[in-house]
Amino acid sequence: MCLIVTVNGSPREGGRTGAVLRETADAVRRQLGESRLEEVSLAAEWKEIFSGLWRPQISDRAEQVVRQAEEADLLIVGSPIYRGSYTGLLKHYFDLVGREVMAGKKAIIIGTGGSPLHGLALEHQFRPLMGFFNIQTVATAVYGVESDFDDVEIRDDLLRARIERAAGEAARLLAVSKPAEPVMEAAL
Repeated sequence: MCLIVTVNGSPREGGRTGAVLRETADAVRRQLGESRLEEVSLAAEWKEIFSGLWRPQISDRAEQVVRQAEEADLLIVGSPIYRGSYTGLLKHYFDLVGREVMAGKKAIIIGTGGSPLHGLALEHQFRPLMGFFNIQTVATAVYGVESDFDDVEIRDDLLRARIERAAGEAARLLAVSKPAEPVMEAAL
């Protein structure tokens, strides 16, 4: 069964980034079928995440939260874009993640911001971060601006279409990257 983990890099609960993450996770699950979903809210876990600068220093709870990303088959990573990049909170979280265990994982990258120009952060900040870990990102990045929402509800059909496209790409990528079932050799 595929484990999907959303990582919300927003420093506040209940925002637009969370809405896009939820809708994207739902879209992937509709296309994949049987799967398990876990959510990491860095707004809820920030004290734990910042309990240490290095992995050996972090609390037991922070260790659990970091392992969620390490155990995922598909990561859906989102952040509001501040000053041209993802949040420092998200950066510190990934500073704690073990590079060696992330190789080959799949990811959808998501951003929200005030201007369409900030959408470039997905290509210039998020993709290189995922690339450092050798995580394969889907081709379609998802970015929403304030006018795409009614408060925190998505109202823009083009944003919804990008979510569906990214979800489809992730589902296909996961389907072709599943390890083959072992073949039993017939006894001679």
